[in-house]
Amino acid sequence: MIIHVIGTVNGEVNEGMRNIATHISHAFEKEHTVIYSGLRQLPKIVFDSKKADVTFVFAWADKRIYDLVRAVSAICPKIWVVLVQKPDDEFLRLTAEKPLECSYLYIFDDDVKDLKVAEGRAVRRFAVGINSEKFAPAAVEDAKALKEKYGFDAGQPLVLHVGHCTGGRGLEDFLRIKGAQRLIIASGMYEDEELVKALEDDGVTIMSGYLQNVEEIFQMSDVYLFPTRSCENVISISLSVMEALACGVPVIGYRTFANLNALGGENGAVTFIDSPEDIDRVLPEVTAKKNGHSLLRNTATWSDSAAEILSCIAEEV
Repeated sequence: MIIHVIGTVNGEVNEGMRNIATHISHAFEKEHTVIYSGLRQLPKIVFDSKKADVTFVFAWADKRIYDLVRAVSAICPKIWVVLVQKPDDEFLRLTAEKPLECSYLYIFDDDVKDLKVAEGRAVRRFAVGINSEKFAPAAVEDAKALKEKYGFDAGQPLVLHVGHCTGGRGLEDFLRIKGAQRLIIASGMYEDEELVKALEDDGVTIMSGYLQNVEEIFQMSDVYLFPTRSCENVISISLSVMEALACGVPVIGYRTFANLNALGGENGAVTFIDSPEDIDRVLPEVTAKKNGHSLLRNTATWSDSAAEILSCIAEEV
């Protein structure tokens, strides 16, 4: 089968949508021919859609994607839009007026509850995968050695976050932490210069850009802080939280980000807080939860995710 993927797949996985698109597409490649088009490569999109058996669109669903899918669906009758967060209001309005001739894949129920779907088209949920061979716990001594490798005190706890260093994600909470070393791995995309400066001035270490061996950063950390309050600024299920849990690193997150409950972590692996003032208070008990086994339960591999998606394609009317 010829599978056409429209989205940004460039060898780096430093952004949620790209991470999912890259891993699922590479899993497709094991048994099928996969061709790629960038979102702005309109002539190539048209050419590749004509010869594809199925086309997937990996992008946030907004007006631009509505117009793109409407055009491509006239060329390739089997087209699936992959939703990793709720579509924007304009996309929902347009699909309410004229539903697109496409099917949808999604990872969280709330993301499709207001979506109008054309008759005969499918809406299917799929499980996000993880590379459990790469994201796995390190032995205690190995974790200490990694801290020293990256310039941290091996005897002091380390709090980590991985993601975009932008407003709306709650990274200002790192300024409230006094009881641990602090590290943010920033994607290098959409950075808020004022926020970065404020964090660095307060002693927060920021490493910017794609890290090939990012699993080492998770393995050496003692706590993963996910300070985002709502799903509006991130994909619906945080891959970085899953990767932290897979490395045996316990997580602190806000009660208002209810999707964290859907990650399948062990009981107590995610500690919920209500305000930034709670972080230092819970740090000692959360740090003690780190151990030598994965804190993630019932996790699919990326091959499992790809197989699940392809089974949805086979069922499409």
